[in-house]
Amino acid sequence: MQSSLYNCHVFHKRVSPVDYGFTSRIFMWMLDLDEIDEVARSNRFFSRNRFNVYSFRDDDHLYLGKSTLRENVEAYLSKEGIDEKPARISLLTNLRTMGYVFNPVSFYFCYDSGGQAIAVIVEVHNTFGELKPFLLTQADLQASQFKKEYPKLFYISPFSDLDQRLEIKVELPSDRLALYVNNSEKGASKPFFRSSLTGHAVPLNNRSLAAYSLRFPFITLKVIILIHWHALKLYLKKVPFHKKSDDPHLQKGILPKKGQSLNISPNETH
Repeated sequence: MQSSLYNCHVFHKRVSPVDYGFTSRIFMWMLDLDEIDEVARSNRFFSRNRFNVYSFRDDDHLYLGKSTLRENVEAYLSKEGIDEKPARISLLTNLRTMGYVFNPVSFYFCYDSGGQAIAVIVEVHNTFGELKPFLLTQADLQASQFKKEYPKLFYISPFSDLDQRLEIKVELPSDRLALYVNNSEKGASKPFFRSSLTGHAVPLNNRSLAAYSLRFPFITLKVIILIHWHALKLYLKKVPFHKKSDDPHLQKGILPKKGQSLNISPNETH
Protein backbone atom coordinates (compact mmCIF):
# COMPACT_ATOMS: atom_id res chain seq x y z
CA MET A 1 0.00 0.00 0.00
CA GLN A 2 1.29 3.47 -0.96
CA SER A 3 -0.88 5.40 1.53
CA SER A 4 0.59 6.43 4.89
CA LEU A 5 0.51 8.99 7.67
CA TYR A 6 3.10 11.70 8.24
CA ASN A 7 4.20 12.99 11.62
CA CYS A 8 4.75 16.65 10.75
CA HIS A 9 6.46 19.75 12.05
CA VAL A 10 5.01 23.11 10.91
CA PHE A 11 7.23 26.20 10.94
CA HIS A 12 6.23 29.82 10.21
CA LYS A 13 8.58 32.80 10.46
CA ARG A 14 7.90 36.46 9.61
CA VAL A 15 10.65 39.09 9.72
CA SER A 16 8.72 42.15 8.50
CA PRO A 17 7.16 44.44 9.60
CA VAL A 18 7.61 42.60 12.92
CA ASP A 19 9.64 39.57 13.91
CA TYR A 20 7.25 36.74 14.71
CA GLY A 21 7.22 32.98 14.30
CA PHE A 22 5.91 29.73 15.68
CA THR A 23 6.20 25.98 15.35
CA SER A 24 3.54 23.32 15.75
CA ARG A 25 3.20 19.54 15.55
CA ILE A 26 0.44 17.87 13.52
CA PHE A 27 -0.13 14.71 11.54
CA MET A 28 -1.31 14.51 7.93
CA TRP A 29 -2.55 11.85 5.55
CA MET A 30 -0.81 10.76 2.36
CA LEU A 31 -3.50 8.99 0.36
CA ASP A 32 -3.06 7.23 -2.95
CA LEU A 33 -6.26 8.28 -4.72
CA ASP A 34 -6.69 4.73 -6.07
CA GLU A 35 -6.43 3.24 -2.57
CA ILE A 36 -8.99 5.31 -0.68
CA ASP A 37 -11.72 2.66 -0.71
CA GLU A 38 -9.19 0.02 0.33
CA VAL A 39 -8.01 2.24 3.19
CA ALA A 40 -11.64 2.67 4.28
CA ARG A 41 -12.17 -1.09 4.35
CA SER A 42 -9.08 -1.73 6.44
CA ASN A 43 -9.38 1.15 8.94
CA ARG A 44 -12.40 1.30 11.21
CA PHE A 45 -11.95 5.01 12.00
CA PHE A 46 -11.83 6.10 8.34
CA SER A 47 -14.54 6.39 5.67
CA ARG A 48 -15.01 7.87 2.24
CA ASN A 49 -17.83 10.33 1.64
CA ARG A 50 -19.63 9.47 4.88
CA PHE A 51 -19.27 10.38 8.54
CA ASN A 52 -16.61 8.75 10.70
CA VAL A 53 -13.92 9.85 13.10
CA TYR A 54 -11.91 10.60 9.94
CA SER A 55 -13.59 10.96 6.57
CA PHE A 56 -12.27 11.77 3.11
CA ARG A 57 -14.71 13.70 0.92
CA ASP A 58 -14.03 14.17 -2.76
CA ASP A 59 -16.05 17.41 -2.64
CA ASP A 60 -13.62 19.07 -0.20
CA HIS A 61 -11.09 19.49 -3.01
CA LEU A 62 -10.80 20.92 -6.51
CA TYR A 63 -13.78 20.29 -8.74
CA LEU A 64 -14.10 20.46 -12.52
CA GLY A 65 -17.41 18.64 -12.87
CA LYS A 66 -16.17 15.07 -12.52
CA SER A 67 -17.38 12.40 -10.10
CA THR A 68 -14.20 11.59 -8.21
CA LEU A 69 -11.23 13.63 -7.09
CA ARG A 70 -8.92 11.59 -9.30
CA GLU A 71 -10.98 12.47 -12.35
CA ASN A 72 -11.02 16.14 -11.36
CA VAL A 73 -7.24 16.17 -10.92
CA GLU A 74 -6.84 14.59 -14.37
CA ALA A 75 -9.19 17.21 -15.83
CA TYR A 76 -7.20 20.01 -14.20
CA LEU A 77 -3.90 18.68 -15.55
CA SER A 78 -5.41 18.38 -19.03
CA LYS A 79 -6.75 21.94 -18.77
CA GLU A 80 -3.23 23.09 -17.93
CA GLY A 81 -1.73 21.31 -20.96
CA ILE A 82 -0.57 18.04 -19.34
CA ASP A 83 -2.24 15.33 -21.39
CA GLU A 84 -0.48 12.34 -19.84
CA LYS A 85 -2.82 10.59 -17.43
CA PRO A 86 -1.01 9.95 -14.14
CA ALA A 87 -0.61 6.30 -13.22
CA ARG A 88 -0.57 7.28 -9.55
CA ILE A 89 -1.70 10.36 -7.63
CA SER A 90 -0.86 10.75 -3.95
CA LEU A 91 -2.56 13.46 -1.91
CA LEU A 92 -1.06 14.96 1.25
CA THR A 93 -3.92 16.53 3.18
CA ASN A 94 -6.01 16.80 6.32
CA LEU A 95 -9.25 14.83 6.53
CA ARG A 96 -12.55 15.68 8.11
CA THR A 97 -12.27 14.97 11.82
CA MET A 98 -15.66 14.29 13.38
CA GLY A 99 -17.14 16.05 10.35
CA TYR A 100 -14.98 19.19 10.40
CA VAL A 101 -12.07 20.07 8.13
CA PHE A 102 -9.91 23.01 7.21
CA ASN A 103 -7.02 22.48 4.83
CA PRO A 104 -4.67 25.47 4.55
CA VAL A 105 -2.75 23.57 1.87
CA SER A 106 -2.83 20.13 0.24
CA PHE A 107 -0.31 18.64 -2.18
CA TYR A 108 -1.00 16.29 -5.10
CA PHE A 109 2.00 14.27 -6.31
CA CYS A 110 1.39 12.90 -9.82
CA TYR A 111 3.53 10.07 -11.23
CA ASP A 112 3.74 8.21 -14.53
CA SER A 113 3.75 4.42 -14.90
CA GLY A 114 7.53 4.34 -14.39
CA GLY A 115 7.27 6.17 -11.07
CA GLN A 116 8.61 9.46 -12.45
CA ALA A 117 6.99 12.66 -11.23
CA ILE A 118 4.80 14.39 -13.82
CA ALA A 119 3.57 17.30 -11.74
CA VAL A 120 2.72 18.62 -8.29
CA ILE A 121 -0.46 20.54 -7.59
CA VAL A 122 -0.42 22.77 -4.52
CA GLU A 123 -4.04 23.33 -3.48
CA VAL A 124 -4.34 26.37 -1.20
CA HIS A 125 -7.50 27.15 0.77
CA ASN A 126 -8.37 30.28 2.69
CA THR A 127 -10.77 30.73 5.59
CA PHE A 128 -13.46 32.07 3.22
CA GLY A 129 -13.85 28.62 1.65
CA GLU A 130 -11.99 29.58 -1.53
CA LEU A 131 -9.51 27.31 -3.30
CA LYS A 132 -6.65 28.10 -5.64
CA PRO A 133 -4.31 25.52 -7.22
CA PHE A 134 -0.68 26.25 -8.09
CA LEU A 135 0.85 23.88 -10.64
CA LEU A 136 4.48 22.75 -10.78
CA THR A 137 5.50 20.71 -13.83
CA GLN A 138 8.54 18.73 -14.96
CA ALA A 139 10.01 22.01 -16.22
CA ASP A 140 10.19 23.07 -12.55
CA LEU A 141 11.86 19.85 -11.37
CA GLN A 142 15.57 19.63 -10.58
CA ALA A 143 16.82 16.38 -9.07
CA SER A 144 14.07 15.52 -6.58
CA GLN A 145 12.78 19.04 -5.91
CA PHE A 146 10.11 21.08 -7.68
CA LYS A 147 10.61 24.84 -7.42
CA LYS A 148 8.61 27.71 -8.86
CA GLU A 149 7.72 31.31 -8.07
CA TYR A 150 4.18 32.60 -8.60
CA PRO A 151 2.34 35.88 -8.19
CA LYS A 152 0.08 35.10 -5.22
CA LEU A 153 -3.13 36.84 -6.40
CA PHE A 154 -5.10 35.09 -3.69
CA TYR A 155 -6.35 36.22 -0.29
CA ILE A 156 -4.52 33.80 1.99
CA SER A 157 -3.81 36.05 4.97
CA PRO A 158 -5.10 39.50 5.97
CA PHE A 159 -1.50 40.36 6.87
CA SER A 160 -0.10 40.18 3.34
CA ASP A 161 -0.95 41.92 0.06
CA LEU A 162 -2.48 39.94 -2.78
CA ASP A 163 0.12 41.03 -5.34
CA GLN A 164 3.11 39.59 -3.49
CA ARG A 165 5.01 36.54 -4.72
CA LEU A 166 5.02 32.95 -3.54
CA GLU A 167 8.07 30.73 -3.86
CA ILE A 168 7.05 27.07 -3.67
CA LYS A 169 9.64 24.33 -3.11
CA VAL A 170 8.49 20.73 -2.95
CA GLU A 171 10.73 17.73 -2.42
CA LEU A 172 9.30 14.47 -3.67
CA PRO A 173 8.14 12.60 -0.57
CA SER A 174 9.62 9.34 0.63
CA ASP A 175 10.08 8.40 4.26
CA ARG A 176 10.92 12.08 4.66
CA LEU A 177 8.69 15.07 3.89
CA ALA A 178 10.05 18.55 3.10
CA LEU A 179 7.81 21.28 1.66
CA TYR A 180 8.44 25.05 1.68
CA VAL A 181 6.34 28.11 0.82
CA ASN A 182 7.94 31.56 1.09
CA ASN A 183 6.32 34.97 0.59
CA SER A 184 8.13 38.01 -0.86
CA GLU A 185 7.27 41.58 -1.69
CA LYS A 186 7.41 42.44 -5.39
CA GLY A 187 11.01 43.09 -6.40
CA ALA A 188 12.44 42.02 -3.04
CA SER A 189 15.55 39.84 -3.00
CA LYS A 190 14.56 37.94 0.16
CA PRO A 191 11.22 36.70 1.50
CA PHE A 192 9.68 38.40 4.52
CA PHE A 193 7.80 35.22 5.42
CA ARG A 194 8.99 31.61 5.37
CA SER A 195 7.06 28.45 6.10
CA SER A 196 7.86 24.77 6.00
CA LEU A 197 6.14 21.45 6.49
CA THR A 198 8.54 18.65 7.32
CA GLY A 199 8.07 15.20 8.75
CA HIS A 200 8.47 11.47 8.44
CA ALA A 201 6.17 8.67 7.28
CA VAL A 202 4.49 6.14 9.55
CA PRO A 203 2.32 3.18 8.52
CA LEU A 204 -1.37 3.80 8.02
CA ASN A 205 -3.12 1.19 10.14
CA ASN A 206 -5.60 1.06 13.02
CA ARG A 207 -2.88 1.05 15.64
CA SER A 208 -0.96 4.10 14.38
CA LEU A 209 -4.19 5.98 13.66
CA ALA A 210 -5.45 5.38 17.19
CA ALA A 211 -2.10 6.55 18.60
CA TYR A 212 -2.11 9.76 16.54
CA SER A 213 -5.75 10.40 17.42
CA LEU A 214 -4.80 10.41 21.10
CA ARG A 215 -1.68 12.49 20.49
CA PHE A 216 -3.40 15.01 18.18
CA PRO A 217 -7.11 15.04 19.13
CA PHE A 218 -9.46 17.03 16.85
CA ILE A 219 -6.51 17.89 14.61
CA THR A 220 -8.41 19.99 12.04
CA LEU A 221 -10.06 22.03 14.79
CA LYS A 222 -6.60 22.65 16.21
CA VAL A 223 -5.45 23.94 12.81
CA ILE A 224 -8.19 26.58 12.50
CA ILE A 225 -7.85 27.65 16.16
CA LEU A 226 -4.10 28.16 15.74
CA ILE A 227 -4.66 30.19 12.56
CA HIS A 228 -6.96 32.62 14.37
CA TRP A 229 -4.78 32.68 17.51
CA HIS A 230 -1.67 33.70 15.58
CA ALA A 231 -3.71 36.16 13.50
CA LEU A 232 -4.84 37.82 16.74
CA LYS A 233 -1.24 38.09 17.89
CA LEU A 234 -0.21 39.75 14.63
CA TYR A 235 -3.17 42.13 14.87
CA LEU A 236 -2.17 43.12 18.40
CA LYS A 237 1.38 43.73 17.13
CA LYS A 238 -0.22 46.22 14.71
CA VAL A 239 0.84 44.41 11.54
CA PRO A 240 -1.07 46.11 8.68
CA PHE A 241 -4.43 44.42 8.14
CA HIS A 242 -5.87 44.03 4.63
CA LYS A 243 -9.58 43.42 4.20
CA LYS A 244 -10.63 40.86 1.63
CA SER A 245 -12.93 43.42 0.03
CA ASP A 246 -10.09 45.89 -0.60
CA ASP A 247 -8.74 44.38 -3.85
CA PRO A 248 -11.15 41.76 -5.20
CA HIS A 249 -9.82 42.29 -8.74
CA LEU A 250 -6.46 40.82 -7.64
CA GLN A 251 -7.96 37.42 -6.86
CA LYS A 252 -7.32 35.22 -9.89
CA GLY A 253 -7.15 31.54 -10.71
CA ILE A 254 -9.68 30.47 -8.07
CA LEU A 255 -11.59 27.24 -8.70
CA PRO A 256 -14.97 26.54 -7.09
CA LYS A 257 -15.59 23.46 -5.03
CA LYS A 258 -18.64 21.37 -5.84
CA GLY A 259 -21.83 23.34 -5.27
CA GLN A 260 -19.93 26.56 -4.65
CA SER A 261 -20.68 29.75 -6.55
CA LEU A 262 -17.95 32.35 -6.97
CA ASN A 263 -18.05 35.86 -8.30
CA ILE A 264 -14.64 35.24 -9.85
CA SER A 265 -14.39 33.31 -13.08
CA PRO A 266 -12.46 30.04 -12.65
CA ASN A 267 -11.00 30.64 -16.12
CA GLU A 268 -8.99 33.64 -15.00
CA THR A 269 -5.28 33.05 -15.25
CA HIS A 270 -2.71 33.20 -12.49
